[in-house]
Amino acid sequence: MNTKIAILLGFLVPATAAFGGTWTLADCLKQAKEKSLSLETAKLREQKADISVKQAKTGNHPTVSASIQNTLYDHPFVDDGDHYRLNLGISGSYTIWDGGATSLNVEASQLSKEATALSTKQTERSVQESVLNAYMSLLAAMENLRTANASVELSQAEFEHYGKLYEAGSITKKELTQSQSNVLQKQVAQLSAQLSVNSAKTALRQLLELGDSEEFEISAPESNIDSPDSLPPLPTLDDLRKTAKESHPGLKSDSVSVKAAKKSTQVAGKASSITVTLGANSSTGLQAWESDRYGRQLKNGWQNSISLGINIPIIDGGATTNKVLQAQVTEAETQISMQETAKNIENNVEKLHINAVSADMQWKAATLQVQAEAEALQVAEEQRNAGALTYTDYLTQKNNLEKAQITQTNAKYTSLLARKMLELYQGKLD
Repeated sequence: MNTKIAILLGFLVPATAAFGGTWTLADCLKQAKEKSLSLETAKLREQKADISVKQAKTGNHPTVSASIQNTLYDHPFVDDGDHYRLNLGISGSYTIWDGGATSLNVEASQLSKEATALSTKQTERSVQESVLNAYMSLLAAMENLRTANASVELSQAEFEHYGKLYEAGSITKKELTQSQSNVLQKQVAQLSAQLSVNSAKTALRQLLELGDSEEFEISAPESNIDSPDSLPPLPTLDDLRKTAKESHPGLKSDSVSVKAAKKSTQVAGKASSITVTLGANSSTGLQAWESDRYGRQLKNGWQNSISLGINIPIIDGGATTNKVLQAQVTEAETQISMQETAKNIENNVEKLHINAVSADMQWKAATLQVQAEAEALQVAEEQRNAGALTYTDYLTQKNNLEKAQITQTNAKYTSLLARKMLELYQGKLD
């Protein structure tokens, strides 16, 4: 009983800790590995592959079967009065030689099982990739929402201040109306930002298989990173390509699948091989109405036999040839798939590397632009207070700063996402 309770607590405690607190990126990746429906489906395919291996191994096992046959019959032109016969028997057979087809089939099934396990690992990578995208999208949306919230607060405070200035006769009705319109525009932007957060959170929640009623907040140390200069330097493209190919489970799965397909081609060719089968039989029977001495009938009718069968295929209508051709086509398809996977890895790694480098540059440029726009806004405020700048020009400068902040946020999380994706391709998140 204590063991069962301990096991139950082992499942409940981590979940409670995660639900009751906040989720880091590591928590999200772990949850996705444990709860993803895509991974569950992949694991079921592994079980099917394991069953296929066991089934293939039974190909060279002896078979034994028992039979009971009851027969009612009639002789239309002979009146013998006996119309029932009982036959009992047990027989067995064992394939001594099948040209090696069984052993090849076992090897092919084992290779397919290995490829399926690697395919499951690749599914896990795909789930992690989706989680990374959703997680970084949520962080970017949250940061943009904070910018929108601050903008709304500033515009509302400004509108209240302008209301007092209007009452004092320091500004015109037009300027007050522009300020009020600015508040409404910022509130619309705030609503849009909030919807983006909700959408990104829902996407991440669904990837983690969490219910709508579960408390879900994320904790992101990544948000505190101010510059790409504080991040580790990016590896070279050549190193990334090499590491990605070495650690990519999809490419490994394709490689094993090619080996399995070659074995399957050999198995198909064994259909024309000579087979040698050893058989044994023991049987007896009785005719119920011929005599009432049933025991003697069973005893006298008991016979044992052993046989050695040799099957030599001569003409099979091209069935073996067709099976071999189909297996060869499958083998060619797996080889092409492996080549395509290798090309996709190279292309994806190169794109991610370019994105990371480009995003770093954009991040730095956007940071400088934010600083420049902040200084320009400070000057604009001074000019506005001195009456040397129209309210429209002042709002334009404020909007320029907000656009620069959004550009900075997007570049920041594009850079962080690209770096995490590169780590995923290098196998560092496994």
